[in-house]
Amino acid sequence: MKKIFKVNIILVIGFIVTLVSCTKNFEELNTNPNQPNDVPSTNILARVIRYCGDNFFNAWQGMNEMCSFAGQITKIQYVDEARYNFREGVVNNAWTDYYTCQMDLKVIMEKSDAEGAVNMKAAAQTFSCMLWQMCTDQWKDIPYSNALLGLDGITLPTYDSQSDIYFALADKLKEAADLFASGAADALGEGDILFNGDAAKWQKFCNSLRLRLAIRMSAADGAKAKAIFEEVLGNPGQYPIMASNDDNAFQWWPGSAPYKEPYQEDSQTRDDHGMCDVLINNLLQNNDPRLPVYAHPAYTDGEGNPVYRGLDPGAIDGTFRMDTISRIGARFRDDAAGFTPYMRYAEVLFDIAEASFLGWTTGWTAKDAYEAGVLASMEENGLDQAAYDAYIAQPAIAWNNDVKQIQLQNWIAIFKQGQEAWAEVRRTDVPVVDMSKGSLTPPYGTHNRQPFRYPYPTNEANLNETNVVPFAATIVDNFWGERMWWDKRTGVN
Repeated sequence: MKKIFKVNIILVIGFIVTLVSCTKNFEELNTNPNQPNDVPSTNILARVIRYCGDNFFNAWQGMNEMCSFAGQITKIQYVDEARYNFREGVVNNAWTDYYTCQMDLKVIMEKSDAEGAVNMKAAAQTFSCMLWQMCTDQWKDIPYSNALLGLDGITLPTYDSQSDIYFALADKLKEAADLFASGAADALGEGDILFNGDAAKWQKFCNSLRLRLAIRMSAADGAKAKAIFEEVLGNPGQYPIMASNDDNAFQWWPGSAPYKEPYQEDSQTRDDHGMCDVLINNLLQNNDPRLPVYAHPAYTDGEGNPVYRGLDPGAIDGTFRMDTISRIGARFRDDAAGFTPYMRYAEVLFDIAEASFLGWTTGWTAKDAYEAGVLASMEENGLDQAAYDAYIAQPAIAWNNDVKQIQLQNWIAIFKQGQEAWAEVRRTDVPVVDMSKGSLTPPYGTHNRQPFRYPYPTNEANLNETNVVPFAATIVDNFWGERMWWDKRTGVN
């Protein structure tokens, strides 16, 4: 018994010593080095940019729906999404992905304020505004002003009108532009995988986004749009914009797993996507030299000439064969180290052309900006001056003082930017993208255009029901109903 007691005493003493020792180093021993409490802003910025490219420019958000709604790319097998048979999980994920990115960007901006990192804050705020515009252009009214405040006790955010969000984004982009113009010298670091740490290119991107915002809202509030546009172009020293294709906001992928360009990565296991007939037919009828860049030929004719063929988005089963449809061109899908485009120099020029057409003060004529935009798109796609000269000389392409020419060329130039292309056809009806022929039965058969908007996620109905219900009531047949604030088309339903 005494022996057992002595052993127990030794064990207790050992336990006490161990406990004291562990307590002494408790914080060090219980800190996971793989889960740091504080991460450099540049690392968070890299994550957001990569996450954006991976989730909004992939097969689901890019090719399946947005590009199809825009008449550029469509599904050629498992055609559900192109016929508006959406998946609730995809809708829920898209909503979550937007707000996940915004939470990370908020962290960067707060850290930047604390650290005096002016350029980093401006870059994060610029990217945040781009994502907010994409999000509201997808759903219309969304939580904005009191979103991202869960840690402050606001777990059921209210919804803001799209017009209020646009006005707020105009202010936020101007604020970011002024931060860039302040001459700060803080580095963006290796996490800037968009412009490789070049704050001057971020500054141009920011001001170019201001032009995009202004043109998008031009039919809804022309006076406000005009003021934004003229403020930017009226002070090029303070507010420089993209000046060449070298300024394009392209995210280039490393090309090795897990960082491969999303279209190419999808193509390694799937063959679900081909070119839409709206785009292919337009390129064919105007002898557009970008055709073999944008698309692979579907087959060759009896004399070995390439034949390009697109498919009606959401086509009826049995009306086509997969081997007769052109696939997406090599530049846009076949390179694992390819690019995800957020904004192009050509788009900036077409925005200037449209503003000039509207009579705003831009320093350009509509004709000059239009022609410069076409040339920029040609050059971006590896085409030379001779190709441009032959194209622009055609009667249907040569400037004839028609704003629809500008809008059509912009739509062509922004290929692979599914959200932007869909927004533009909803804003301009150029080109007209009719309903899917595979969905001309109730409930969708009552509509005459591709979707106006996106359905709210079921997660919102489950978790934020009180706030979402009034806004969900404005939706008809999941994708139609109340249109975007800036969509002033007539005769569409």
